[in-house]
Amino acid sequence: MTVTRQYVLQLGMGSAVETLCGQAYGGHKYDMLGTYLQRSAVILCCTGIPLAVIYAFSEPLLLLLGQSPEIARAASIFVYGLIPQIFAYAINFPIQKFLQAQSIVLPSAYISTAALVLHLLLSWVVVYKVGLGLLGASLVLSLSWWVIVVAQFAYIIMSPMCRRTWTGFTIKAFSGLPEFLKLSAASAVMLCLETWYYQVMVLIAGLLPNPELSLDSLSVCLTISAWVFMISIGFNAAARFVALNGMTWKQNN
Repeated sequence: MTVTRQYVLQLGMGSAVETLCGQAYGGHKYDMLGTYLQRSAVILCCTGIPLAVIYAFSEPLLLLLGQSPEIARAASIFVYGLIPQIFAYAINFPIQKFLQAQSIVLPSAYISTAALVLHLLLSWVVVYKVGLGLLGASLVLSLSWWVIVVAQFAYIIMSPMCRRTWTGFTIKAFSGLPEFLKLSAASAVMLCLETWYYQVMVLIAGLLPNPELSLDSLSVCLTISAWVFMISIGFNAAARFVALNGMTWKQNN
């Protein structure tokens, strides 16, 4: 549940950069894309700090919510290895929106595919051969996210397609943070309210007489729901980009 909340919260907090990058690119303010990317990364990394604290104290928090000791212990072991992933996601999401605003999607798709293959191989080795179990699985997941972040950022630096939009690190990333945070927080609240009610079912399932079986069954249903959710987010991102560029084009002409 905590993992899903992290995704939703940071996804909502990063929604502002999607709008701003699309407007900046459509308005031919190419240098602002890099500034918005860095500004969003700063906001999301700061958001990740309290999330990391929650992860660190996940076991007592779950026990406080009435979950069984076995479930609380297993969940805490898994989320300990996901703490590095919090900050990887905080950087990855702005990078993706930075590239999508320029209609650059294939490099991210290739990088994600390669990371998936690497993730499957490393997960098999770490979980079954080395025997690290849940902690190993989560550590490999964090590593895979950082591989994606590093590879995408390397593409941005080296690709000629990003020369106008990425001009290097700038101190401007730390200016206008309150306004950026206000816009991000509004998006986060909206998205969180839309999705967190799913996680209430997870807590309720953990309070049933046979919580292990209940959570196993519910996790399958929620995983399928998450796949559908991610597919719709992809189409939504494409539609928003086209709409923003179309509105900006009309204003400029």
